[in-house]
Amino acid sequence: MPIPEDFRVALYISPELRPLLETHHLAAFDAVWSIEAPWFEAPNVRRGGWSGVCRIALSRADGSELGLFLKRQENHQRRNWRHPVRGEPTFAREFRMLCYLESHGVPVPRPVFYGSSVAGGNARGILVTEELAGYRPLDVVGDELFAMSAGIARKRALLRAAARVVRQLHDAGVQHSSLYPKHIFVRELPDGEPQAALIDLEKSRTTLLAKRRMLHDLDALNRHAGPWSRSERLYFLLHYLGEPRLTPRVRAIWPALVQRASRKRRD
Repeated sequence: MPIPEDFRVALYISPELRPLLETHHLAAFDAVWSIEAPWFEAPNVRRGGWSGVCRIALSRADGSELGLFLKRQENHQRRNWRHPVRGEPTFAREFRMLCYLESHGVPVPRPVFYGSSVAGGNARGILVTEELAGYRPLDVVGDELFAMSAGIARKRALLRAAARVVRQLHDAGVQHSSLYPKHIFVRELPDGEPQAALIDLEKSRTTLLAKRRMLHDLDALNRHAGPWSRSERLYFLLHYLGEPRLTPRVRAIWPALVQRASRKRRD
């Protein structure tokens, strides 16, 4: 069933940032869609559609700049129970999840704008989020720490921050479904514990199966945490579980993660 040409939804514009968007004439779908900016990363092309990300900066009245990540996609639909025939932009799912997690106190990028539209028979979606200023991917920071042989205290501080944010995610009843170190962003503070946030929640979903969401995400993270040593992986797990030592609970989960990682390598 084709999507009608007049189908257009601007579901959300941040109340706090609407004045700034209006100042830059970016408070409407077509205006945001038409922004010309270099790709932050190569667009994902599949099944006649595409999805890509740009970074833009908007100047404020005080001379400062606000960094934003602009995600645009065309014919990148996903069918679900809300839209079983036509589907909806995959960004719709991510937008809803960002709002949900923000309401549950889980650190994620703040949504600024979401909308969907159809032009020339092509379904389009836009998601704009606020840049996580000062944050960097955990895999990049980790590689730097290993390259410079950083002290164990600094590494463990980052692992604690990462474990804390993943536990917050799971306590909110959400499975990330694609949890790699590059999806955990960290900010090192000079006078305090590092902070962490989660990105790329396009595939995430709520689930009542606590053990399933835990093992699925921890398995993915464990398999992609390349330079982490065995002791560092165990340290992460201890802090994720909130256990001070190798308790029976830890002893039950740790072998399961090791076995899952070994099985995936054989496959």
